[in-house]
Parts: sequence; structure tokens; C-alpha cells
Amino acid sequence: MKIKLYKPHAGQVELHNSKARFRIATCGRRWGKTYACVNEIIKYAWENPKTVCWWVAPVYGQTMIAYRLLTKNFNKAIQEKSKTDKRVGLQNKSVIEFKSSDNFDALRGEGVSFMVLDEAAMINREAWEAALRPTLSDNLGKVVFVSTPKGRNWFFEMHSRGQDDGYPEYESFKFPTESNPYIAKEEIEEARNTLPYEVFRQEYEAEFLEDSAGVFRGIRDCIKGELEPPQPRGRYILGWDPAKHQDFSVMFVLDAERRHVAAYDRFNQVDYTIQLSRLENLAKKYNAKVIMDSTGVGDPLLEQVKKKGIKVEGFQFTNTSKQQLVEHLAVMVERQEITFPEIQVLISELQLFQYELTRAGNVKYNAPEGYHDDCVMALGLAAWGSKARTLKAVKSLY
Repeated sequence: MKIKLYKPHAGQVELHNSKARFRIATCGRRWGKTYACVNEIIKYAWENPKTVCWWVAPVYGQTMIAYRLLTKNFNKAIQEKSKTDKRVGLQNKSVIEFKSSDNFDALRGEGVSFMVLDEAAMINREAWEAALRPTLSDNLGKVVFVSTPKGRNWFFEMHSRGQDDGYPEYESFKFPTESNPYIAKEEIEEARNTLPYEVFRQEYEAEFLEDSAGVFRGIRDCIKGELEPPQPRGRYILGWDPAKHQDFSVMFVLDAERRHVAAYDRFNQVDYTIQLSRLENLAKKYNAKVIMDSTGVGDPLLEQVKKKGIKVEGFQFTNTSKQQLVEHLAVMVERQEITFPEIQVLISELQLFQYELTRAGNVKYNAPEGYHDDCVMALGLAAWGSKARTLKAVKSLY
């Protein structure tokens, strides 16, 4: 079956070409997400006979947009359809059903092979986690999440997961409105000039706006420059947050005076002997002083680093010291006193990082459950080492 009159633009092609099981597309208005996903779901249903596919949107009206688009453009492939039941049966015995998530208890049930979550940011987290996700397990079903962002809710977390190497089944994309070549530039400029700045950023530039749950503000303003080779007269701090299995071991090299990230390394499931070798190579390349987590397993690692003749200082993490470290980095980010290249995993961790108030009224900083904060901690250690009092000590070492 040929896709009728569909000529995808470059961004849509990128989405179609992805082989990830979970694809997350964060889109600006009028990007063409509904049309692209209608083609995705019909293509899968046609190429995989006798499968069940779902199109899920927050409310009934949004499901019918996709229903009308599909039945209008792919009538030759359709054997039977029911607007009342919001159901389309294809000639190859595959079925596409159109669901709304407002009553998500009704979504529990049969195994689904392919799913589109339209305007996913407006769908309740529990609808995804408790009702929709389990339907995919029997057949290892695939999903396309597509939405304009709405703050830092679970859709933002999914988008961030798609930028993390620790989740190989996920891939995320960001498609601002201007990446659709069929939308007039004059129309976008008119919106830019007449809409409130934050509204335009979210609706047209597909930006996840920072909200009250976020710790780091002004992240995008700190994205500048590139990774850099060591400079002859440069002074560098290397922040290391070691880990071995589930978490990632991360190293950030920071120019101590310009406070720009010059280099980084990130890996997991690597033996500590190899980690120490990678640390030694990076530290000696930049002639950097190391500030490392010396809590728990980090304490014997600290001693091994010292034996290698590397300038090193341990940082013991407690609730109080972690708060100081995070707040110091947060101030630097907000004041644009630190810069870094566009390292997606770092940016995602900074955006996801949150705080909560304990019952005792204390502030607790962490990544959301199931996510990593190793990049944040490693950068925080490097930034801590670049503080004025520490910089004087660093200078005395050269």
C-alpha cells in the first residue's frame, strides 16, 4: 500500500526513520505531528497483519481528528469502520482503535502492538503507567509519544529519557514549528511578535519551560562554545562522580578561570581499575586537580588516585554538603557564571533535577525516581572546585 499524497518534510522523515521502540517527538504547533503519526500507525498496521493498534488522545474530540484523517486518506485499505465505536478494520485483519484517556480505567485490557499517544503531555501520568503501558507487554508493543510540551510533567521525563544512553529503547526528537517548511516564516514571526514570550517558546519553539519544581534556571543561556583541548596556561578542575553498575561514572573538566566545560567522560559497567586509568589520562591531559565524591566506595578510590600522583581532593556527601553543592551550581547557572557545550545528557539531567520538602521542612535534592543525576553531581563537584577560595589553592599548585 502506498501512502496517499504524503510527502514528509525532513523532520517527519527523521521521526519515521527511527527504529526505537519508544519514540518521543516534542513538537511546535502546526509542525505536522498528527499527519505524520497517522501515517506511522497505518503503515505499521498494514505491514503487520492481525495486529491491534491504538491511537490515544486526552479527549474524544482529538481522537476524531486522527480518525477522520485516516479514513479519508486510506479508504482503499479499510474493510470496515465505525465512527460510533471509533474503530477501523483493515483488509489484512489489523485493527486501529481510537481512545480517549479521560476515563483511563477503560483502557485496560487487550495486548496492543503499536500505539500513538497524541498530545501526550496532556495525558495523565497514571493513564500511561497504570493502564496503557501494561497493554504493550505481551507483544513488546511500540509507541510514538507526540506532543507540544506542557511544563515539566511526565512527558518531559520521557523526552529526557530519550536523550539518555542508559535507555537504548528510547529516542527523542525536538521539532519547533519553523522546522516545518510548509509554514510561512511570516506567520511564525507574527506569532513571535504578538504572543507572550513564554507562550511562544512553549507553543512554537517546543521548549520545556522551567517550573517551580525545577532547581536549575537559565540552563539554555549557559549552552555556549565547544569542548576544548587543554590550553598551555590553562588551569582546570576535574569533577568526578564515580559509579560502577546501575549509575554512570561521570567526569567533567572545567576551565577554573573561565568556568567553561572543556571535556567530559561518561560510562557505566566499567571496572574501577579501568575507571582510574581513564581518570588518570584525562586529569594528566589537562593537568587538572580532581574533586571527587569520596563517600562510601569513593574513599578507597580517593587513596588510589593519590597513589597515582594526581592532585585530588575528596568531597564527602551528606544532606547538608549536597545541598550546598547543588545550590552553588544552581546560582552559577542562573547567573550564567558557568558555560558548557550542548551535551544533551547533561542538559536533560539539569532540567529534570528537582527538590522536595521533607516533613521536617528540610530541602532534599535529587533526580526523579528512575533517572540519573551523575552529570549534575560531577559538574557540581567541578564547579565547587572553581570557587574563589579553591581557585587560589589550585593556582598555588602550578
